[in-house]
This record gives sequence, C-alpha cells and structure tokens, in this order.
Amino acid sequence: MARGEKNDPELKKQKIVATALRLFSGKGYHATTTKEIAEESGVTEGLIFYYFGGKRKLLMHIVNSFSFALLAQDGADRWKQLPLDEALVQYGCRYLQFLKENREYLLLIWSPEMMRDEAVSQEVLRLIGSIGASGSSILKQSALVGQISEQTYHVAATMLNASILLYFALHSRFGSEIAVLGEEEAYIRQLVDVLLHGLYRGDA
Repeated sequence: MARGEKNDPELKKQKIVATALRLFSGKGYHATTTKEIAEESGVTEGLIFYYFGGKRKLLMHIVNSFSFALLAQDGADRWKQLPLDEALVQYGCRYLQFLKENREYLLLIWSPEMMRDEAVSQEVLRLIGSIGASGSSILKQSALVGQISEQTYHVAATMLNASILLYFALHSRFGSEIAVLGEEEAYIRQLVDVLLHGLYRGDA
C-alpha cells in the first residue's frame, strides 16, 4: 500500500472492497478467506472486521454497491431535454458502459454460488427493480403518457435493459464472433427503434 494510503481509512476500505470483489468473483466467495483479502489488500486481517464486521458483511457491502440507478438519476435531467429515442440511446450506452466497468461484479452475482444465496438474490432483485425504474422514468417522457399502463412501461424498460445485458454478455464471451449484432451504439439505436416503433411500421 502506498504511503499516502496508510492513514486514509477510505482508501483502505476501497482497496479491501476491490480486492475482495476480485477474489470472490475469481475463486468464489466460500473459497476466499479474510486472510487472503488482507494480504492482497496490504492491510491487517483485523481491519477487515473493523471496517466491515466480517466476510459476510463485506460481501453484502459489495452486492449493495451496484448502483447504476444513481448514475441514471445523475443523467436524468440531461436526458429529459432530448427527444425520447435519443434519451433512450444515451441511457442505453451509459448502461452498457457501466456493465463493462463492473464485469467482476456481474461474474460474482450471477455465479452459481451466489444464485443459491437467498439474501444476495433478494438484493440483486431489488437492484434490478431500481434499474428498471430508471428506464421507465425515461419512457414516461412519451406523449402517450396516460394511455400506457405502468406495467407496460416497466416491461418495456426491462426489455431494453435485458437486451443490453445480453449484448454485453455475448460480446464478453465471443467478441468479434458476434459481428451480427453490430457496433455498440448502432445496436442500441436499433434496439430503441424496435422498442418504440415495432418491427412493422404503418408506412411499410
């Protein structure tokens, strides 16, 4: 640990979290010990318990830190100034970028080990709901507000988010072999177009 970090609790906590996430996602939560996390973080093992209360609480801290909804809130005012299709494209591009920045987190929460963990699954479900709510809030800019049910907005937002997540997963695994999906922004624009206008247009 660098000299400037030695007396900075926040930097120490960030280092512990980053190291734990890497180890949990790489070798598994149960196979990782607090001793390993401490050694690779450059801190004492006792400091993990002091800051987080133990390995389980550290895990839940990591799970709770996936906060795309907060980023979406930050961009909400800017996106509201745009036409609906462009707002959704920018939202989608930012969501995809967020997924790429949090690859290790996704590996962790979708691992078989974590999928069997009820507390983790409940928190992931809550986070998915918050992401869906962010997409719904953008869709509600539409002139059709009042004609479309809340459930329909939620389904549409879920379709958008799920399609972007699938795009990310396929490209992460297969790379250029999935050329049929196209370049990132072009794919998201096509996705938004289908979402808003359907496969068959009235003038087709």
